Amino acid sequence: MTSRVALYGRALGLALMLAVAAAPNVQAQGMFFQEVQKDGRIYVFNSAREHAAWSKSGELGKAIARLGYGDAGETVVFDSEAAISLFNFKHGREAEAFPEPARPRMEVFWKDGKTSVATDRAQLLMSTRIQGRFTQESPDNSVKLFSEAAGGDPRSSFRIRRAKFKLEGWFYKPELSYEFQINFMDATSAQPTRMIEDASINWDLSRRKILQVRFGQFKVPFGRQELTSSGSQQFVDRSDASTRYARGRETGVQLWGGLLGNKAEWRVGAFNGEGRSQAANANDKFQYNARVQFHPNGDPKFSESDLESRDKLLWAIAANLELNDKTKTTTSTDTKDTILGGDFMAKYRGFSLQGEYFDKKAEPETGAEFKDRGWYVQTGYLLGAKRNWELAVRHGRIDPSDQKPGDDRKEIGGAVNYYYNKHNVKLQADFRQLEDEAGNSGKGIKSREFRLQTQFIF
Repeated sequence: MTSRVALYGRALGLALMLAVAAAPNVQAQGMFFQEVQKDGRIYVFNSAREHAAWSKSGELGKAIARLGYGDAGETVVFDSEAAISLFNFKHGREAEAFPEPARPRMEVFWKDGKTSVATDRAQLLMSTRIQGRFTQESPDNSVKLFSEAAGGDPRSSFRIRRAKFKLEGWFYKPELSYEFQINFMDATSAQPTRMIEDASINWDLSRRKILQVRFGQFKVPFGRQELTSSGSQQFVDRSDASTRYARGRETGVQLWGGLLGNKAEWRVGAFNGEGRSQAANANDKFQYNARVQFHPNGDPKFSESDLESRDKLLWAIAANLELNDKTKTTTSTDTKDTILGGDFMAKYRGFSLQGEYFDKKAEPETGAEFKDRGWYVQTGYLLGAKRNWELAVRHGRIDPSDQKPGDDRKEIGGAVNYYYNKHNVKLQADFRQLEDEAGNSGKGIKSREFRLQTQFIF
């Protein structure tokens, strides 16, 4: 076998040498061969470009040196493995087998609503989310709206609730990841940059997700339902309580990672505190957020329906903190806010249960401090052999100020969902009643709302 390989190698080398002899001016890579003796060494080239560069600088980009490899014991320096093969043939030596150089990897595929482009040095995931919605509003009949002669006239409307495009993945190394997302429905002529929702870089310093740093614009670590994507929820929109206390995206920096063998997660961050897509901070203070979550049986993910648990109970509890001093020297209406929050999630065999509680202390620049509290509880159950139908209910309450009795706001509703392909393709319908005890001069306002929404992620 060895002699046969050597014979084949000699034949290949002979063919190359004959080609070079027949066309001495041809200098394409693979058809060029040059030996140069200099300073007691022999330099062997298979690339005309490398030879020309070496002749000018005396340095080789790639050098394979073999001590005592020359016929008289000289050190021989090659510019490539191909140069070694040609040198061996010319000097009557055994041919050598070299592994083929690895070719750059390039994979393109589609999975779970995302198009993936993967190479050896990067990965790009692309996805589009579209939510089309029909809404039927039925305001309280005892209240006049929009200066109408008769209050409480119902109205219906169609709208595109969200139209998002997202890029995410990693570059150079898997521990360097990124996220960029725009929502075309949030663009305005006065503030066109509002369409940018996420623009962040994440660096896994530990390479094991124990210590990571994220900077840019993204969701602050506060509140389970806010951290859950609007595309992964049981109801068409978040609860009133979550919307009031967990405001979402900010610009800043966050440290985070796993604990206890990934049975817990911690996050802390500092942000401008002015909301997303703001060019600067309005004062010299920052908003600080912190969150710690414990999930001993595995992470139930930020997805409200039980599409993950199978036969094992998944549950998590978390504590949240937000400090945001919004006071400025130009106004006396701002407050210094301290918000404590707690949330939980449980999933088991199609059943899901979650809830959150918020306790906010507001300290106005003028006037007495007051407490602002709210909560919600939400549960759902997947039906059918394929677990693609779901029933869900939600109940929540907000007390905007403990200094004002009779100003509570209540939310109660139910939802029916059909999951064609989990959250990627689904149809949702919900009905809810909103009650404001302080409205209508203290008599209260009850309004009702029906919403029907389709979602496609592709």
